[in-house]
Amino acid sequence: MRTLLFSLVLTVLLVGCKDANRGAGEAAPPEISIEDASKALQSGAVAVDANSASTREKHGTVPNAIILTSSSKYELSQLPEDKSKDLIFYCSSTYCTASDSAAERASTNGYENVHIMREGIKGWKGAGKATVDYPES
Repeated sequence: MRTLLFSLVLTVLLVGCKDANRGAGEAAPPEISIEDASKALQSGAVAVDANSASTREKHGTVPNAIILTSSSKYELSQLPEDKSKDLIFYCSSTYCTASDSAAERASTNGYENVHIMREGIKGWKGAGKATVDYPES
């Protein structure tokens, strides 16, 4: 019985470790809908593409998006200097988590307005939004 109780307590503690690196009161970057992302981009927000080159070649990118070199190990210098700038991270679709990794990296490095467009580039295209070919010609 003691072993079972210890195992349960340990499991609960380990499950909570993913969020342990966040500061008190910090939550994961919030999600933003395609429509709200589109409006934010028209108002000066910056799209950040966390896709692989093959996904970009197949589906294109959001116009004027920052193209990350890696979703988790990109150089922070790829992002705007202004850490209050609205950033909208995306990857391929709802099944992709590269945007989560990239957004989390920005958020934990002081970027204040970080969002994840969960539907990704596939949802963006499906909603009839403009894309540009990658690499841009």
